[in-house]
Amino acid sequence: MTREIGSEFWDVPITNKNNGIFPSNTQWFLSGRSALQAIIKELKGCHTVAMPSWCCDSMIKPFIEAGMEVYFYPVYYKKELIQEVNVDCDVLFLMDYFGYKSRISKIREYNGTVIRDVTHSIFSLVNFDADYYFGSLRKWCGVWTGGFYWSRDGHKLVIEDTDDGEYTLLRQKAMQLKNCYINGYVDDKGHNVKDKGYLKFYDAAEECLEHIGIAPAAKNDLFLAKKINLEFIKKRRRENAEVLISAFRDWLIFPEMADSDCPMFVPILVPNNRRNELRNFLIKSDIYCPIHWPVSRYHKLNKNEQFIYSNELSLVCDQRYTEDDMCRMVETIMLFLKEE
Repeated sequence: MTREIGSEFWDVPITNKNNGIFPSNTQWFLSGRSALQAIIKELKGCHTVAMPSWCCDSMIKPFIEAGMEVYFYPVYYKKELIQEVNVDCDVLFLMDYFGYKSRISKIREYNGTVIRDVTHSIFSLVNFDADYYFGSLRKWCGVWTGGFYWSRDGHKLVIEDTDDGEYTLLRQKAMQLKNCYINGYVDDKGHNVKDKGYLKFYDAAEECLEHIGIAPAAKNDLFLAKKINLEFIKKRRRENAEVLISAFRDWLIFPEMADSDCPMFVPILVPNNRRNELRNFLIKSDIYCPIHWPVSRYHKLNKNEQFIYSNELSLVCDQRYTEDDMCRMVETIMLFLKEE
């Protein structure tokens, strides 16, 4: 059976020692979105927020639902990824992309509240320039929940909702089945898992998450977060990324990795408006590379900002895979190009 590349995680690489990644005042939530909702609920007298034009719908919606007006500052590609923070709002929302160091225009003296999404940079270098920090470990490994938060002054947020456990159980079941599928094991009924039935459990979990508010993380994930094998994850991801970077230098959003970078993906800009064709071609070979992100109904984009959304594809480089897997991905993309 051809080895699947990409899609949902099913395990967490851990070590015996504490990794020291998260500050001692870190608080754990069901998801990154749940943590952000808790932050927004605490904001008093804030009516407007400035967000990067390149961002996920799930980060915009909590502000909209809280009655805040969202303004976007430009993020675009011009030989490098550029962020122009030029919007004066009550709240400034900052993020880095995919674990790489990116250039952000010099922020003039800002007196409002700063929120930094560190989902993509938590295993790289976090910029300590905000009042609130939050993110999600689900983008990196197979935790069931994994939303996290800490603040500049160390205070805790209020968690009012108690998750009924359905979401966590769905995620747990999905990962068990995917592990069986990937490794050729049998399920809890003794049946050999040969199909992708795990997908319906992942989908059901995501649907469930839409209806859960500010809820705590699973206790098991708090333990795993402290034991995540950062050295292994960073080494494997960098090695895998190097293979892809060498193969697609003309397509890269981030052409180089700094010593501190831990890549989440290797994001590329597919030329000639063929991103969707390439993605579908890869799927036929069981290679699942996501797009970051669909344009939401809240976005108002100019031509430069739209270009990233229309052409970006995130090549998988995570710790589940080896150099051989990366070479298969490269060969598959090269085959696609030959078929032009």
